[in-house]
Amino acid sequence: MARLFIFSLLLLCISCINSKAQNKIDAAQLEDLLKTEGIQLVDLRTPDELAKTGKLETAKHINYNSPDFKTQIGQLDKEKPVIIYCAAGGRSGKAMGVMTEMGFKTICDYSGGMNDWLAKGKKTVKE
Repeated sequence: MARLFIFSLLLLCISCINSKAQNKIDAAQLEDLLKTEGIQLVDLRTPDELAKTGKLETAKHINYNSPDFKTQIGQLDKEKPVIIYCAAGGRSGKAMGVMTEMGFKTICDYSGGMNDWLAKGKKTVKE
C-alpha cells in the first residue's frame, strides 16, 4: 500500500512537469517521496543559511546564487526525479524554470522550504 502511495506521488510530479503550481509538494509528500530509491534532493540555499539551520539529511547542497549554479545542477541525472527546496520557495521556483529548460524530466518543488520544515519540528543535519 505504501509503495502504491509513493508511486502515485511520483506520477503526480511526472505528469505535471509543465505546470509549476502542480509540481509543488508539502512536507508530508516530501517525506514519502524520500523513501523512494533514486530521488535526488537538492538544497538551493546559501552556505550561510546551511550553516545556521543544517539541511535535510540526504540533500546535496547547490547554491542557487552561485555563478556556477547551472554547471553544478547540470551534473545531476536529468532522467531521475529531483526535489528542490530553498528557504521559502522563491529560489526553488526560479530553479525549476532553469532546470526545465535544461531538460530535467521530473522536478518537484518543496515550496515551503526550510522555513516550513523547521516550523513543523522536522530534523536537519549539519555538514
